[in-house]
Amino acid sequence: MIRYEAHIEKGWEEAGLGHVLVARVRDDGYADIGSFIVDLHCLGVKDAAFAPDFSGSDLEEFVSDRLPGALRERIHPACAKKLIEGTLAYAQSLGFAPHRDFRKARKVLSGIDASLCPRKFTYGRDGRPCYSRGPYDSDERVDRILRILEARCGPDGFDYIGIESDEGEDPRAGLIEWLDSEPPEVPRFYELSGLITAMLICPELVSPLKILDVLWGSDGREWGGENEVQDFCTMLLNYWNHVSGLLQDALEPGAKLDGQVLDIWEEDFPGPDEGTGIPMAIATCAWAIGFRRATELWPDAWGDALTRSDLAPHWEVVGWWAEFDREENRDRVVENAEADPPRTINASVLALARALRRERPPG
Repeated sequence: MIRYEAHIEKGWEEAGLGHVLVARVRDDGYADIGSFIVDLHCLGVKDAAFAPDFSGSDLEEFVSDRLPGALRERIHPACAKKLIEGTLAYAQSLGFAPHRDFRKARKVLSGIDASLCPRKFTYGRDGRPCYSRGPYDSDERVDRILRILEARCGPDGFDYIGIESDEGEDPRAGLIEWLDSEPPEVPRFYELSGLITAMLICPELVSPLKILDVLWGSDGREWGGENEVQDFCTMLLNYWNHVSGLLQDALEPGAKLDGQVLDIWEEDFPGPDEGTGIPMAIATCAWAIGFRRATELWPDAWGDALTRSDLAPHWEVVGWWAEFDREENRDRVVENAEADPPRTINASVLALARALRRERPPG
């Protein structure tokens, strides 16, 4: 007999956004998996994927990889289908189609009876459509969505939330404090910043949730409760959006060729030699270690980017900084910073971003 299991990201009701995994397990023990990112407030099925023929152990690994245990909860398969189809219908009423791979992914839902779910789901936020800009949404995509909403709902009939942090809020402060209080083997802030920048540049999308394994390993962290998990994930995603904003600003048409993409600033290092000397170099070294680590952890996601001859000079500069403890690399950094044109890590990362960071597909 075919059986079903379903999981959903914790906090989805409050956020109006969640990752749903539905597995259809056949009597031969193999499973087909549908993955859905659902936006209850506006866009419906933002992302979808279909993964066939997973063995039992591979299924467990897949679910844990996409939704770590601390961040997921079980949901009845009938309710998962009802939720997915409800978000789909709501978005279509506003003029939005589901992700292009939804047709494939919905195969896992075909044998589930959504009418068995007793729960009621609410769509929109406070009775109105609410579009929240995602970290990969270009200005053109935002304008297109807002035009559709205005045509369907009128100029005052919907809400829009950008990715900017609240005015005066520092998206870095909480993470710095949190990571500084962790055991010494846990990467600190600047290494995390470099890792996130690389994940955002990577030609293939790497889920932000993978960062939890990087920080605390496959065994995870001993959390103080669900609220603590949510607090950290909120800080992490806010900072992810902050770094994404730095990249977007630097890559905008007409942006300065030397736009800042490293989240390392002179004012971070006050003192007699503000912005210079050992502290800033140590931070940049940690940043480069984090950036390079993303290429080591997920090499397949980079395709041929790590071996392309045109990008080799830029990877070389990242390598100098990641191994800054070697005297010859310190000499190379100084020599090339004074060259004409200078070869700096910021310039190299910006060049990599321009070459690799494609427009993300809708959703």
